[in-house]
Amino acid sequence: MSEPIEGLDATAEAELDLTETTESAAPDHASLQRALRDLEAAKARVERDAQASAQELREKLVLELVPVLDNLDRTIRAAVANHDSPAIVEGVRLVRNQFMGVLARYGVERVEAKHQRFDPRLHEAISMVPVSHPSAHNVVVDQLEPGYRYRDKLLRPAKVIVGRYEARYH
Repeated sequence: MSEPIEGLDATAEAELDLTETTESAAPDHASLQRALRDLEAAKARVERDAQASAQELREKLVLELVPVLDNLDRTIRAAVANHDSPAIVEGVRLVRNQFMGVLARYGVERVEAKHQRFDPRLHEAISMVPVSHPSAHNVVVDQLEPGYRYRDKLLRPAKVIVGRYEARYH
């Protein structure tokens, strides 16, 4: 509080002090702009974090749904091998294709590996088998389980059997 001013009553002095305090507490233009930039940066950070969190949840969901697709494929193979009702086999195929279509619309794609050159970034070698021709060396000869990619990220590598050529000298 400032020194009393002669000729002013206590109420006038209080009003004068309040005016001085309000003027000195008023933020300048630069600090308002800085506060606005900070607020905009915080808003952008919250939006980025929310998008990253939603993306992570989608990835987790897709990762949990992939085994369901594998089980549908196994069901179809077993039903065909057992000569089960063609109508049931076709029904399961339709459900499987519909399910894969939904996953594909969300960015899931199957990584097919059979007859492709082995790539450790996409394939997990379960075993190696001898092959008779050098061109089949390091080539996937069988796929035990498909791999899946979600957008640009590999969710699961394809589980494969890889050919291995060994030259035989006589």
